Parts: sequence; structure tokens; C-alpha cells
Amino acid sequence: MAREKKTVKLQRPFEGGNGPVTEVVVQEPSSMEYFALGDPQTWVRTKGGTALVDNDEAIAKYVERLIVEPDPVLAMRNMSVIDAIAVKAAVLGFFQAPTESK
Repeated sequence: MAREKKTVKLQRPFEGGNGPVTEVVVQEPSSMEYFALGDPQTWVRTKGGTALVDNDEAIAKYVERLIVEPDPVLAMRNMSVIDAIAVKAAVLGFFQAPTESK
């Protein structure tokens, strides 16, 4: 079964080995990756109820494994912070249940 892919258009392109890099493509994690890396976010109890807390270490490992274009090391070293946030959001989107339209 083919894994879903998402393309993130970069707000701040950077130079790659073959010219400007203008987008990053990520693919959904496999079940093996999920079992190896765990949940990227965890619900925790607070005084006011609950809060969703990012597991930054797991998210970084997911991003590194799930970038399929360009080379993950090139992307992670050269992306701007604003683009890294967009890639993070794309990866976290794979872990959210689809919303039903009414």
C-alpha cells in the first residue's frame, strides 16, 4: 500500500545541490516507525484540565525519517524556522483523525 505524501511549499527556499529547493515532501509514517518512535504528542493533566504536549525528540526523528524530498539532512540543516514549523505541522497531521464533513 502506498503511503500518503504531503508537499510543503517553502516560504524561504534554500540552495540545494541541484539548484533552489522550493518544497519539502513528507510521507506518512509506517506502523513500524510509529512503534519505534512512539507518539509525537501526549495528553497531560493540568490544573485546568488537559493539554497536548509535543514530544520534540520524537517529532525530530519523525521529520528526519519522513522527508522524502530533498535529502532529509539537507532540508533539516537549511530550512528556515518558519518552514520547519510548517513541515512539523504536516508530519503531525498524519497523527490526527480525519474530520467528517457534515
